[in-house]
Amino acid sequence: MPIFAYRCRACGQEFQTLVMSGETPVCKACESQDLERQLSLIAAPAKGGDSAPAFAACGAPMGACCGGGSCQALADA
Repeated sequence: MPIFAYRCRACGQEFQTLVMSGETPVCKACESQDLERQLSLIAAPAKGGDSAPAFAACGAPMGACCGGGSCQALADA
C-alpha cells in the first residue's frame, strides 16, 4: 500500500494519499478522479542503515524548492 503524490487536473490541488490495491484516488478538494501522478524521489539509506533526508534534483530538501509538488528541475529534463 504505497503513498503516491498527485496533482488534480481539475482544480490544481496537490496532495499525497495511501492507495490500496484496486482503489482509484480522488482529489480531496474537488472530488475529481482526473489526477496526474507526480514523480516521487526516494532517498538512499545513509551508512549504518539510517534514513537520509530526501533532496530534490535542485539540491534543496524535498518540498522546499518545488512547493511540495513535482520538481521543476525534473520536468525540464
